[in-house]
Amino acid sequence: DEIFTGPLSQNFYALMRAHTILFTEKLLSEVKPVLVAAMGASHFADLKEEIAHKVVEKMPSIIDHSYEYTQKALNLEETMRTKMAALPSEEFEGVLHPCFEEDEILLIAVGGLLGLSVGIIQLFTIFA
Repeated sequence: DEIFTGPLSQNFYALMRAHTILFTEKLLSEVKPVLVAAMGASHFADLKEEIAHKVVEKMPSIIDHSYEYTQKALNLEETMRTKMAALPSEEFEGVLHPCFEEDEILLIAVGGLLGLSVGIIQLFTIFA
């Protein structure tokens, strides 16, 4: 939802509008001369704008329906699994490291506390 309501949402909508107009131009390219002659250049431009406006307006409600199709068409899950499994361990660590970099100090501290706790428990159970 951030893409539709976040601080950069206007950029997304402008990009979607521009691509919709280009797509409409390509789609109607063969009949454009007839349409322009029948409607006039101004009305043809208005038609493209109206189509773009409707696509942008409906996008938030239809995007969820495209998720399943996109997942199947791009096969992202399987592609990512295969590519990640093929990475050497150094590169795999390089991919994961940025995910944990922000919390690295916390992870080290928690690991140290857990190690200390286990050490104290062992001290009392073995030497008690």
